[in-house]
This record gives sequence, structure tokens and C-alpha cells, in this order.
Amino acid sequence: MQAEDLIRRPDGSYVNYHDAEPRHQLAHDLVEENFPRAEDESERLFNLKKHMLGEMTAYREMMLQDYGVKVSGREGGFSVKSLCGTRRIELSVAKHISFGEELLAAKELLDDFLNEELQSSSEAIRAIVSSAFKLNSKGRLDTGGILGLKKHRFNNPIWKRAMDAIEDAICHDSSTTYLRFYRVNPENKTEKIIPLDIAKV
Repeated sequence: MQAEDLIRRPDGSYVNYHDAEPRHQLAHDLVEENFPRAEDESERLFNLKKHMLGEMTAYREMMLQDYGVKVSGREGGFSVKSLCGTRRIELSVAKHISFGEELLAAKELLDDFLNEELQSSSEAIRAIVSSAFKLNSKGRLDTGGILGLKKHRFNNPIWKRAMDAIEDAICHDSSTTYLRFYRVNPENKTEKIIPLDIAKV
């Protein structure tokens, strides 16, 4: 028996490859053969994204300098097209926000506000508050709806305390930058994305 015949398990024990059932040997071979290929593809995609972000950022800075504008950070997105109009690259930024325990206090304050102020008033704001705290299809709170409550102005101390609680509840604020490549049909203005997600290829 050779050393490569022994396969170490996470608990520190060893299993002999040749003692495994044929179907388990095939599964092992399938994983061992293709896993490195997946890792290589992942690294290539990482390098592509890193390269393209650098190129797109440099282009944006150069373009803004031409207009005498200086922008800090990586907020917002933009796209560039080829001269023939059949290819387009889009850079977009998606913000991700999660909330802490303070959101529970905000909800209680909003309930107090609704009970105090809107018993004989329009139901519109009640519907807005209720929908903001409903879970979406993935079982998550509607971040946009909750933050959107801050756009409303009420001269009421309870409402103001609730908005302060929402502000304090923001415990994680990050963003993800996406790059998308499109083939454009100039005749009918349709676009077809180049799939870089393995599930969509």
C-alpha cells in the first residue's frame, strides 16, 4: 500500500482509497479532478474583475478630470460603449445595510406614533410604516422601505425618536461593485448579458 492510497479525513483518521466502494471512488476522482479547475476559473474571474475595476476607475477619473471634476470614493455607477455600439460594459454599486437591536425600539416608537397621531387621519402613512416592516419573500426586512421612512417629516417627538433609533440601528453599511458585459443589438436596442455566473452559462 502506498502513501497516496491513504486519504486523511477531517477527524484525523485515514481511509484507504482501494477499500472504498467503486461509486465512492468515482465520486472522489470526480471531485479531485475538477476542483482545481474550478479554483483556477475562480482566480481568473477575480483577476478579470480586479483588472477591469482598475481600468474603469481610471477611465472615470480621466473623464471627470477633463471636466474639472474630482470625485472621492466609489459611489455610483456608469457604463462605457464601444464605438460600433455593439458592446457595453457597466459598473454598478449595490449598497448592503443590516440593522441592530435598535430597530425594535424604532418599531415600538412608530406604533406609539401611529396610535397617537393617526386615529382620525389618513391611513396612507400607516400603510407605509406597516409595509416597511414586512418581511420580503426571502424572509428579510425591506431595507429600502425602512430607510425611506426618514424621508417623511412629522413635527412629533415620538416620530423623531423613531428616526433616531433607525439611524442608530444601522450596524453594517457596505457595498458590492458589479461589472456586467453586454452585447448590444443596435437595430432593436436589445442587450444580451455575457454570463460570468456559472449557473447562468
